[in-house]
Amino acid sequence: MRTVAMFGLVVALGVLAIGAERKWITGTWGEVTTTRRMVDFGPGSSPFGGPGSSSPSMRAMADVRHFVIETDQVRLELEDTVSIRRRSIEVTAGTPVTFAVDKKTVYVRDADGTEHKLRVVKKTDRAGKAGGPG
Repeated sequence: MRTVAMFGLVVALGVLAIGAERKWITGTWGEVTTTRRMVDFGPGSSPFGGPGSSSPSMRAMADVRHFVIETDQVRLELEDTVSIRRRSIEVTAGTPVTFAVDKKTVYVRDADGTEHKLRVVKKTDRAGKAGGPG
């Protein structure tokens, strides 16, 4: 029992350390939109089985939220897929945002400091070069 508690403490400290290592940047929320579409999830949504795989996919209607964050150096287009009528983060265009970029993921802090994970769809440098989500 003591070993399990110690392991839990080590994992928790590791997670906190990862969050502390992020380079936090300040930007401004841009356009925010929501569309509704069918999404695949569950065991069949993974490409591990390859074409013709016999594992059944599961589908459901979901809200796909699109966000834009802008700074002097970059414009990020982000996406978050959530259950219908569920909001992962409340956003108002034109307000400041604190965020950190980690490859194809952006972590955003809301007003009370809670972190939310969003997927990078497109990254555009202000110099005019467009890049993929990397």
